[in-house]
Amino acid sequence: GFSALTLIGGNMQPVSLFWQPFTVGALFLAGLAFTFLGVKIGDVSIVTPVQGIKVLLVPAMALLVVDDVAGTRIWISSAVALCGIWFIQSTDDSVDRSKIRISIGCALLAAVSLTFFDLFIQRWAPAWGPGYFLPIAFACTAFLSLGFLPVARPDNRSIRSQLSWPLLVGSLLMAVQAFGMTYTIARFGDATRVNIVYSLRGLWGVLLTWALSKSLGLTTSTPSTALMLKRLAGAILIGVSIVLALT
Repeated sequence: GFSALTLIGGNMQPVSLFWQPFTVGALFLAGLAFTFLGVKIGDVSIVTPVQGIKVLLVPAMALLVVDDVAGTRIWISSAVALCGIWFIQSTDDSVDRSKIRISIGCALLAAVSLTFFDLFIQRWAPAWGPGYFLPIAFACTAFLSLGFLPVARPDNRSIRSQLSWPLLVGSLLMAVQAFGMTYTIARFGDATRVNIVYSLRGLWGVLLTWALSKSLGLTTSTPSTALMLKRLAGAILIGVSIVLALT
């Protein structure tokens, strides 16, 4: 799908600069790997809201990568986001606390990887143009992902039929969001505001997990209503931090 962007054109850079899209592709793969690992250990209602702090990491790291200075409001937003993460860590007897901490750690590592992924696109893509930079970057991601094949399904277990369509739909939606977000940053820049809009997905992660965990059998034990309300409160706090960062 990203190969179609070559029709837009751009300015092909020397081979000596191909390390730039390669780095971006590797960071994207790292972000995905940590995300999937966090979801496998915990669940999406933990990983998605925690990754919302990426909207705060982007302006914080932008000073190092693209010379943008974060204002005081960003740091206030950071404090609110940390309160949200504390609520998301809430647990009860149905959830293993050690797994929640590992899941949050994976989500934070994914957020850091994807933060630099976004900022390097903003810094390097203008010289190449989206039509060349993004297809090369994601071709590198596809190539590097082959290294995960030996560990993807080591016991050759088959995927349950009732989970096939959610996986297909999820894969398609991931491709759509990756295309929309990366093209926007490559074409227009301003990774900070793009991430502010994108991070609102944390609310949907909690609500959808709550609604679908029973019907699809996504978890071996269904979190209690009280636990999910605490996680929802955490997601809302992260949403508030996003609004503070935007205004």
